[in-house]
Amino acid sequence: MEVSITKMSENGQVVIPSEIRKDAGITPSTKFIIFNEDGNIMLKQIKKEALRDDMLLIEKIRRSEEQIKEGKFVKADTAMSDEKIDDLLMH
Repeated sequence: MEVSITKMSENGQVVIPSEIRKDAGITPSTKFIIFNEDGNIMLKQIKKEALRDDMLLIEKIRRSEEQIKEGKFVKADTAMSDEKIDDLLMH
């Protein structure tokens, strides 16, 4: 994992350092989804084949966080399959 420091310009632009771009395979036409979680900003490359899965995962996480805040939760066993855990989270 590459780590680097950058800063925002007066115009609100942030430069992704070249070593990070090279390591991630980012080109000038790369598009991103931008997340803001309590001031922590995350960029995620948009890849057509993964976009739908990413959006579904974001929605599942959002619903799970709401249920946790409401005190609603289920226990999952680590031996359970991913599909079984998804089924628990979706109901």
